[in-house]
Amino acid sequence: MDQAQSLREYMHRFNVQQEKEHSARVITITSGKGGVGKSNFTLNFALGLNAVGKRVVVLDLDLSTANINILMGITPRNSLADVLHRQKSIWDVLEKGTAGIDYISGGLEIQDLMELDPHTLSYFWSQIQELQTYADFILLDTGAGISKELVDFILASDETILVTTPEPTAIADSYAVLKTVIQFTKQTPNFRLVVNRAQSYREAVDTSRAIKNATSSFLKFKLVTLGFLMEDAHVRQSVRAQSPFFMTYPNCEASKNIKQIVNSFLPQSEESSKEQTKGIRGFFEKMFSLGKTM
Repeated sequence: MDQAQSLREYMHRFNVQQEKEHSARVITITSGKGGVGKSNFTLNFALGLNAVGKRVVVLDLDLSTANINILMGITPRNSLADVLHRQKSIWDVLEKGTAGIDYISGGLEIQDLMELDPHTLSYFWSQIQELQTYADFILLDTGAGISKELVDFILASDETILVTTPEPTAIADSYAVLKTVIQFTKQTPNFRLVVNRAQSYREAVDTSRAIKNATSSFLKFKLVTLGFLMEDAHVRQSVRAQSPFFMTYPNCEASKNIKQIVNSFLPQSEESSKEQTKGIRGFFEKMFSLGKTM
């Protein structure tokens, strides 16, 4: 029996046992290029969700430039890779960050799963399963730019938030991400756009409109705008202090924008969850399947 068959049988047992149980929604947060504030948005968005009573786990999958822990001023002791290679439990690698946010350092390449023996793979799935009913949302902070790994993350997730800025290069790279993903799937991907660091509301709207018009005209895809974050000096101050602006400056413009985004996100997400929720179990199952096709 090969690893893929072992995985299918293992996942089927959980699907039968827990089909009707609560499943965490997996949200990939990405950008077309670095430097647009993606990780900072991820962390403060998590805090915004947490503030309205949602349990959030942030999983840092940006293997090259992991920033979430730096923004929180913590040094992770373990990573998801330790579940694979050191038989750590998922609770061993779950760190408590700012305001009680649950954080897991990635340190894991999907190719690592391809090389596991069936026993170790089974253990990994059992640990991932623990997150299925623990959290309401699992936010995946991915690397910036276009790669097959990023496309796989997006296709395996329940939803994707694409973060951009009004800079022409950021707009072009955001469109490139959308174009690449749409070329890889026959299904309509669930994307929502966030414009960060806009100098004015008008600039944010113009940026959103430019990307949406391009995707509508050339990709035949209707992109939904989730919200905007205005340029705010408090954001830079909080980064230097390694303390998220949502906690340090709760009444600043950027924090108010996060609250608005959360208020827009939750009703849409709840409506989407009625149709299909892959959950973290489904996410890694899909990633495993995509990895096997490489």
